[in-house]
Amino acid sequence: MADLPQDQAGPQDLADRVSQLEAQVAWLLQRQQAPAPLPAPARPRPAPAAPPRKELSPVVWIAGAGAAIFLVGAIFFFRWAIQQGWLGAELRFLLGLLAGGAIAAMAAKLILGDNRRLGVALLLAGLGTLQFTFRAGAIAYHFYPAALGLAAAALVTLVAGGLAARGRSGGALTVALISGLVAPLVFSQGGHHEVALTIYLAVLMAATLAVPYLAGVGGAWHGARWTALIGTWLLLLSACAEVLKADAPLLAGLLVLHLALAGCWAWLPGREEKPGTPTVLWLIASILATSYGWLLWKRLDLAPEAFALPVLVLAALNLALVKPLRGRLGSRQADWGLLALATGHLALAVPVALAWRWVGPLWGAFALGLAWASLKAEAGDFAQEATALRWLAAGMALLTTVRWAVHGLDGLFFQGGGLTPFFNAAFAEGALASVAWFLLTRRGGPLGLIAFLALELTANVTLAFEAARLVHWLQAPGPQRWGWGPSRAASIAMTLVWALSGAWQWMRGLGQREAARRALLAAGYAWMGLASFKLIVSDLDRADTPLRALAFLGVGAIGMAAAILAHRRHPGENA
Repeated sequence: MADLPQDQAGPQDLADRVSQLEAQVAWLLQRQQAPAPLPAPARPRPAPAAPPRKELSPVVWIAGAGAAIFLVGAIFFFRWAIQQGWLGAELRFLLGLLAGGAIAAMAAKLILGDNRRLGVALLLAGLGTLQFTFRAGAIAYHFYPAALGLAAAALVTLVAGGLAARGRSGGALTVALISGLVAPLVFSQGGHHEVALTIYLAVLMAATLAVPYLAGVGGAWHGARWTALIGTWLLLLSACAEVLKADAPLLAGLLVLHLALAGCWAWLPGREEKPGTPTVLWLIASILATSYGWLLWKRLDLAPEAFALPVLVLAALNLALVKPLRGRLGSRQADWGLLALATGHLALAVPVALAWRWVGPLWGAFALGLAWASLKAEAGDFAQEATALRWLAAGMALLTTVRWAVHGLDGLFFQGGGLTPFFNAAFAEGALASVAWFLLTRRGGPLGLIAFLALELTANVTLAFEAARLVHWLQAPGPQRWGWGPSRAASIAMTLVWALSGAWQWMRGLGQREAARRALLAAGYAWMGLASFKLIVSDLDRADTPLRALAFLGVGAIGMAAAILAHRRHPGENA
């Protein structure tokens, strides 16, 4: 049969197409109504890898060691060459300039290139060689005055600072600062040049302070900022201690200028970043400025009580800095440190105006304020600032504890001692230091362990000795002095205090966990053991029968009461 034309086969073909379309629509509807498959469990994203630590290359270590060895070798070579008569003074001076300049030029090329650390190591050798050469030209060869040699060293330091700014290198600035700070010692020829030294240091600090602004960074250059602060104020100590009375007023004004420069170094470096540990740098500068100011005040023979006025001015300054520094740091990072410093200066004004014997409680107030500020800074997520404040507080607490141990306990060995119980400088020192150590134990770690041991010693001895003073006072009120050593009743009072402290710490330890439990139990056993030992070895020989009975009854009652209370509070313990 002949094939039909295409227009005549249309109905059959259309029917087939319709049936196919219906099948596709039915499949799509069925797929749409089917439940969606459960998504596969999301794979946890791997934690971002910590940025690799920048470790010093062995090349840098070798370069640094080589630079130091080179300087020593240059000194021995020139000495040997002089002994042999090979080199004249002019030739030695010229060779020193060429060698130092060549090494410094190579260092500059590396700092501005791709190896700043190696360049910093070579810069140290170059600046050291140049400074040694300048000194030889002035002191040994007498080519020019020592002041001109110091000016040449300062000029080289300034060039090195410009290199640090262009290379954005904090290490290069640190090397330049070391060179500038060592120069006055190298070119010193004795005599009273305290004012000139102070002016030189002010110019050095002002010039190097421009480096972070030229570089646009510098807030994290800890080495340079700490070198500038510590080095400058160490040199200022000798100037303030040896200044002549006629130069003391001018030096006092320059000291105020240095305090302002220290504040700039602490708070301002770096236009593109926030400064690191600024509060601690400012705390150190403020405390040193106050101490150096006292040296100048005494040199001027002014009334000691009037020194309270500049102390109050410093306290007001710290309070005034709170608001502007919030804007500089963008947070309340500096608030607690400034408030602690202001409180410490206010506390200083009281003993200065009244009696210097209260300086010990002042140090304790400083330590307490810094410890409190470290806890507040840590609660505000300023970990770096909190750590620095904590160690500074530990230093002040240690200073207070040492003064308390050396001077605060002398009166006890005189019966009565002439001190009113709980209202004397010795008790204030011990109490403030104890509270500061207690706050420092809250963080734990190595410093927490040290603080706990210091707290145990300071608090228990302070309480025991004050109890002895109280017994003396009750036996004979007033400043009567009956001889050496505590009375029998006072000695037993000390024993009872240590027994009570040991029992209380032992009970506290039963309710703690892990490290705190072990520490408190050990302290409890130690103080109860010490009380028992003292009771048997010392108190029995010095007491009559009624006092012996009182001592044994007291210590025994404390032990039994501690055991009964511990059993009721912690029935499961078998301690």
